Amino acid sequence: MSSSEARGTQSIDRTFGVLKQVVAHGSHGLTVAELVTICELERPTVHRIVQALERQGMLKRPTGSKRYVLGDYCRQMAAAFADRADLRTVCEPVLRAVSEETGNSAFLIGRVGYESICLARVVGSYPVQVLTVNVGTRNPLGVGAGGLAILSTLPLAEQGECIRANAKRLSGYGSLTESTLRALIRATQRRGHSVIGHYSAPGVVGIGMAMRNASGDVLGAITTSSIDSRMSRDDQAFAAMSMTKHIVQVQSSLDVL
Repeated sequence: MSSSEARGTQSIDRTFGVLKQVVAHGSHGLTVAELVTICELERPTVHRIVQALERQGMLKRPTGSKRYVLGDYCRQMAAAFADRADLRTVCEPVLRAVSEETGNSAFLIGRVGYESICLARVVGSYPVQVLTVNVGTRNPLGVGAGGLAILSTLPLAEQGECIRANAKRLSGYGSLTESTLRALIRATQRRGHSVIGHYSAPGVVGIGMAMRNASGDVLGAITTSSIDSRMSRDDQAFAAMSMTKHIVQVQSSLDVL
């Protein structure tokens, strides 16, 4: 490889490195100064990269903000990918079945970098429903049942990276701390599904279960939640059993995603 080719490859690597960091930090975004620190690049280099990505619609800065977030072209790419392999379509019968059996709302949760995102929701039949999470709602990975289920599947080093990245945001979720989150991860791993209450929505308990494909990749999580009076240990066990049963029924479709 010639020196000019090496420089070209290096530029591409650096550009994607910056873009990946913005993806990982989700809706919170990153400033140029933060990107300089995280990517270990010179400020003029980062400045050139974000300007190029902004011109191409890959990044944007909300009005009055110095933080870069994903641009509109990223939405177009996501939509194109969803047309090819839509996790929501595969999981829709799971959500409906879990909601019908438990009477609670059921959710499909995905991961975007250090955040969880609600991809789909089915409202339950019980008169009192927990609807604090809408499609598109994003939270730090681990503060909700789905994010906690996903976080618990990650290698230890990646778990630590996610927790550190979100450390400052945890204070916005009641008494949730880094040490509490690590304890919840260990409990989830022992149990095989997540149980978390009161942090993202006071008085609410959520149950979550991660889904994998044939390669072992974690695709997302199915969750259900309700007020704590409807989430006794027996209720939690029933919800987990319902999710397990219906995820198994679509596993062959998950395997090809």
